[in-house]
Amino acid sequence: MSDPDESANRPATIGETLANREYRAVFAASSLSWFGDSVARAAVIALVYLRTESPIASAAAFAISYLPWLGIGAVLAAVADRHSYRKIMILSDLIRMAIMVALAVFGGLPTAALIGLLFVSALLSPPFDSARSALLPRVLSGEKYVTALTMQRTAAQVALIAGYACGAALTAVDSRFALVFNAGTFAASALLIFVRVQERTPSLRVEQRTNLIRESVEGYTVVFRSPVMRAIALLVFCGVCFGVVPEGLAAAWSAHLAGGPNAIYLGVIMVAAAVGFVFGSVLVTWLIKPHQRIKIIRPVAIITPLALVPSLFDPNIAGVVVMTLISGGALAGTLPATNALFVQVLPPAFRARAFGVMQSGVHLIQGGAIVFTGWLAEHFELPNVVGYFSMAGVVAMAVILTIWPTQATIADAIAANKVRVAEMEHAGRSPGGSEDFGEVTIDLGRAPLPARRPRPSPGPSARSHPPMADPAERTVDLSERTAELGGLPPPPSPSSV
Repeated sequence: MSDPDESANRPATIGETLANREYRAVFAASSLSWFGDSVARAAVIALVYLRTESPIASAAAFAISYLPWLGIGAVLAAVADRHSYRKIMILSDLIRMAIMVALAVFGGLPTAALIGLLFVSALLSPPFDSARSALLPRVLSGEKYVTALTMQRTAAQVALIAGYACGAALTAVDSRFALVFNAGTFAASALLIFVRVQERTPSLRVEQRTNLIRESVEGYTVVFRSPVMRAIALLVFCGVCFGVVPEGLAAAWSAHLAGGPNAIYLGVIMVAAAVGFVFGSVLVTWLIKPHQRIKIIRPVAIITPLALVPSLFDPNIAGVVVMTLISGGALAGTLPATNALFVQVLPPAFRARAFGVMQSGVHLIQGGAIVFTGWLAEHFELPNVVGYFSMAGVVAMAVILTIWPTQATIADAIAANKVRVAEMEHAGRSPGGSEDFGEVTIDLGRAPLPARRPRPSPGPSARSHPPMADPAERTVDLSERTAELGGLPPPPSPSSV
């Protein structure tokens, strides 16, 4: 999410971003975990299917990794705001490492027990992912943060493709090798974070804590009360709802095109979705000037569903690939701007919870869209399902874009958040403790306010008038605007769980 300010006139390079020692560790740890997860997922699906010969059981083994995001994920993300992000990430990695080792060593466990262990492992994804998302703005700022997000999205897509291929190869020998490999990636991730990432105080202070349920609800309140964050959330949710369709229906679509199951067509459609996503992220991050990104959000966002409408004409595989590339690229093209903007208006004490809300919504909507369109494809022609569903998406996206905040509203929301954080800093209760003030304000490239010009010496007549008693009266009070732009939940009682 890009800064609307025009002061950042060029994107950060990969080299500049990787120059940060902490980010190098986070990036390497995340890439290893993504790759290991993909390897293990392919192995577990194969293992469960070989033992049960049940498509439903193997599908459950795959889907179990997304289940925690459909409700409990927001609560687990709230845990991350209570504790050090670094400790949350390390502990999550170590527990998942132990589970993967147990799955490899005790492969003879009943299928229900295997799926249960996978569910426990999946429960650790929300706190880990939310902690990582909340940590990044405290490690990087400005265009380096935007570049870091693009690097991570690219690495995640590459790891997904390479991991599935590697997992399939290892499974052909012994699926336990893939599980042990995944355990090793979790161990390496924990070690990198332990050695290279510095400790920081929790964002949610002890006196702010109430109970996890209420704190989780506050995460939703903060996101949907703010006009800027609410508009971003709706745009992202709508985008993923329709942008995931080609990937979700890839197996059925490839069979429709080839007149039966076709592994080549399936792979081409899946790869096209990943390539389009990477291409869109890279294009907008490095070829679009920072101050222009926010201006292209609306025209690019509507392309995501619009690009899939031509499926009504039942195109061949080349047409499907082109539509998938364009749709995925358009979806990814909105993310550099919307991600950075979201961070700028998000109060630091709610970082992990707000990111948890967004992640939960994305997973829920993606899963629902795939299930719904899959059900429709069982009863109607698949090209018509995709085409008409995408037409509905164009209408939905157009409605959402009508409530997109103005430049003035966005600027005011950023300013209000800076004032809020500055008050906490001057009161000596910043969530970052001794952090650099620039990191706490999450300044993503906005120019600092120009220094006031020295006032000329007042004339004799001016000196005769007494000065204002309180210089604070000359300051701009944004507290009233804060409520208008999306105030925070009322301060909780000091009780805690």
